[in-house]
Amino acid sequence: MQISQKFFKFSGVLLILGGIIAAIGHLLKPQEPTTEAGIEQFISQALLSDSFLVVGIPIVVLGIVGIFLRQSGSLKWWGWIAYPATVIGILYADLIQPVIRIIAYPFVLANTITEDEIYTAVTTIYDQDPFGYFFPVILLSLIGPVWAAFCFWKAKVFPTWVAILLALLLPVFILSPMVGFYNFPAYLYIVFGIYGVLMIRNFRPSEKVVPGTVEKVQ
Repeated sequence: MQISQKFFKFSGVLLILGGIIAAIGHLLKPQEPTTEAGIEQFISQALLSDSFLVVGIPIVVLGIVGIFLRQSGSLKWWGWIAYPATVIGILYADLIQPVIRIIAYPFVLANTITEDEIYTAVTTIYDQDPFGYFFPVILLSLIGPVWAAFCFWKAKVFPTWVAILLALLLPVFILSPMVGFYNFPAYLYIVFGIYGVLMIRNFRPSEKVVPGTVEKVQ
């Protein structure tokens, strides 16, 4: 089945738009307050951050379809596993969890005073049933993109350097908290935005030159 280039370009627009919105959402995400005086501002900024995610993530998910379909002729069957893993992971981590936070923060923080109470209220939301049972799903938001990076590298449709950028999500995930940067998930959506740019440009790998023909680069 021949897919129109307009579809891929539209997917690219979705990736750029959704990626920017989601990245902003993560960059705005605040750290837990240490005093009662900071709770109101924390809730306000957290609601703004999560609102960006709730808007941006569905757009990104729609755009990711185009990345995989663009490589459909080159991806191995096991490469397609990365698609549901990535989508399920980011939907849980960056859509379902923000919705939970938007609803829960004003209530769980209502009667907190000390730093320990605030930290406990913020960090134990996802441990409550039934959400606690689904917490391991959040790992797919890391495993899925890293697996996708390997599969995209093997497919060799997009430039190798973009697959490397996607794979770098793992060291970014490990190292960023060590230097006090907890908004690292924004990195993932910046990389998705780069894929979007390539889709709009209708990037294709250079075709090999056959003797007697003219080299063609698209």
